[in-house]
Amino acid sequence: MKKTFFTGIGIILFCCIPLFGQIQQAERAKERRERLIRASEERERQKEESGRVAAVKTRATVMNTDVRMVLSRDEYKTFAEAQAKPINRVADGEPIWLNLKFNGKLGDYVFAQPDKEVPGKLRYVLFSEIGPLGDVTALTQFNLVFSPSELTATELHINLAPGIFGKNKSIPLLLKTADNTRPGVWQNEFRIANTAAIPRGPNDFLAKLPVTLDLSGTHTKYRQMWAEYDSMILRGTADAAKMPVEGTFFSSAIKDEVDAKLKAASIVPAKFYFSDDDWGEVASSAFSLQDATFSAKKERRIFATYTYQKFGSCLYGVAKVIQSFDEMSAKYLTSAVDLMNDFPIDCRLLN
Repeated sequence: MKKTFFTGIGIILFCCIPLFGQIQQAERAKERRERLIRASEERERQKEESGRVAAVKTRATVMNTDVRMVLSRDEYKTFAEAQAKPINRVADGEPIWLNLKFNGKLGDYVFAQPDKEVPGKLRYVLFSEIGPLGDVTALTQFNLVFSPSELTATELHINLAPGIFGKNKSIPLLLKTADNTRPGVWQNEFRIANTAAIPRGPNDFLAKLPVTLDLSGTHTKYRQMWAEYDSMILRGTADAAKMPVEGTFFSSAIKDEVDAKLKAASIVPAKFYFSDDDWGEVASSAFSLQDATFSAKKERRIFATYTYQKFGSCLYGVAKVIQSFDEMSAKYLTSAVDLMNDFPIDCRLLN
C-alpha cells in the first residue's frame, strides 16, 4: 500500500514539475514584456514632456523602389556603375561594397530623433542590419548617423570588407557576422530601415537585398579582417605603427573616464584626442520561438588616442570606450575603458 502511495506521489510530481517550469517561464516572459512596455511608455512620456519633436519627416516609401541597394566587389563612383556589375554571392576574404541610391536625397529618408545628450540637437539615422533571409532576426545591426550637411547626398557607397577610414565609409555588418558564423553556405539579406522599432516587420524597410554568404571552405580571412577592423577605420591600415587620425568628436565626461584609467596605469598623456567623429552603435538580436520574446544586445564605442613617455621612450596608446545600452532606463550605462598601450612613435609626434 505504501509503495503504491509513494509511486502515485512520484507520478504526480513527475508530471507537475515540467508544468511548473513552463508556468514560471511564461510568467518570466510576461514580466519581461510588461517591463519593456512600461519602459516604452516612460520614454514616450519623457519625449512629450520635453516638447522636442523631429524637424524632419520622412516621406512615404515603397521598399526597394525609393531606396535601392546593390552589392559590388569594387568601389564605384556612381550607383549606375555598381548596378552594372552587381553580385549576390560573397566568399571568404572578398572585398565588398554596399551601394545605395535614393529617389531624392538622403535627408528625405533618415530617421530624425532628439539627441538626449545634447538638448536641442537632432540625430539623423539610418538603421542597417544583416539577418537570415526571410527571418525577422537581425544577426548584426549598425546605426549610420549623419550630420545635417550630409543629408543632401543622393547616393552612399559603403565598404563592408575589409573596412576603410572615414565617417560612414564602412560598417562592420559583414565582418562581425562572418566572425560569429559557423562554416557553411548561408542565405542572408542586407536591410536598411528608418524606423527604430525592434523587431521590425518584413516590410518595415527602405530596402532589402538577398545575399549568399559562402563560408563553406573557410572564413579565416574575414575573421582576420574583423580582428583588424578597428585599426582600419582608425588608421586606414592594419599597421599599428601609424597613429590613429584625429576625429571631430569630443566629450569632457568621456575624457575624464579615460583620464582616470590612464592615471590608474601611471600614464600621464602629453597629447589626447578622440579618433572618431561619433559613437559607433552596433547591436545583435535574437527572437525566441519558445516563449515569443525578443532580446537585443546593443552597445556603442568610441576611441581616443594619447601620447606619453616611459623610461625615456616616446609612445602612444589607444583607449576603446564601450557603453552598453539598458532597455529599461533607455540609456547607455557607465563606460568600460580598455587601454592598448606602448606603441612606439617618433618623439616629434609626442606633443
